[in-house]
Amino acid sequence: MLAIEVKRHAQGESYFDPWIEDDEDGGCRFHFHHDDISDEGTALLAVLLGQQARRWHPRPPGVPRGPRIPITMKRQDVMDGRSAVEVDDHAGYIRYTVRADLISERGARCITRRQSERSPDWERIPARYLVRLQPA
Repeated sequence: MLAIEVKRHAQGESYFDPWIEDDEDGGCRFHFHHDDISDEGTALLAVLLGQQARRWHPRPPGVPRGPRIPITMKRQDVMDGRSAVEVDDHAGYIRYTVRADLISERGARCITRRQSERSPDWERIPARYLVRLQPA
């Protein structure tokens, strides 16, 4: 499985827009300025983006690029129930709804723009479901 990391840089660094660093094995690291994401947001986005990487893979070599997929992140002060992040994931778009204290408006806008720019190089794989019978 691809390794997806989210890094919150140290407080006091000069401001930079969030960016994505690719690893040689196909994984990546999302870099955020300290002011753009909370510690809790770092942990939750690592889980979220890891789940997304199971659904969206890099296109194989030689396969033409696909369409650009709009990716958005809506920040919401209060989420339903115990949710901190919700994802509406479709072949034509990805929409995140995130608890507002986890990521700044600027961070959300920048990182989804970067993802959307990279989306023509991804392909969405079909979902697979497995149900096992419980022993009687």
